[in-house]
Amino acid sequence: MSDVKKTFEPALDKKVEISYDSLPNSTFEDVNLGSATFDNVNLKEAKFNDVNMDSAIFNDASMRGADFTDIYMVNSRFLGVNLSSTRFGCSIMNNVEFKNPDLKNSQFIHCDLSNVEINDCKIEGMKINGIDISKLLEQHEKENN
Repeated sequence: MSDVKKTFEPALDKKVEISYDSLPNSTFEDVNLGSATFDNVNLKEAKFNDVNMDSAIFNDASMRGADFTDIYMVNSRFLGVNLSSTRFGCSIMNNVEFKNPDLKNSQFIHCDLSNVEINDCKIEGMKINGIDISKLLEQHEKENN
């Protein structure tokens, strides 16, 4: 393979199709990929900085070990995703829906959980400020029956 850099000149309404190609260690800067489709793509260890992903859809994606920092994710939905070892820091996540995620051994530190609802969830061993919630709920049910 040659050491020649491939350069794509900017153009309005230009459509580029790349199939069965390998582009490791590539850099994309000041690129508009609005409405682009990515199928069977490996983005392992990719870095995204100053990126607009409004209304982006991720299906059948593995994000294990991903770090999300300074992220604005209002009205986002995480449906059946694997977020093992994933970290969210300094992010705004108002009105976010988590449905069928596995959040075992997760930690929520310095979070605003005002008006958060937890429904139909396994909570064995769940603690808030050191208080075992399942035991607290058992006590509450005994007192109200």
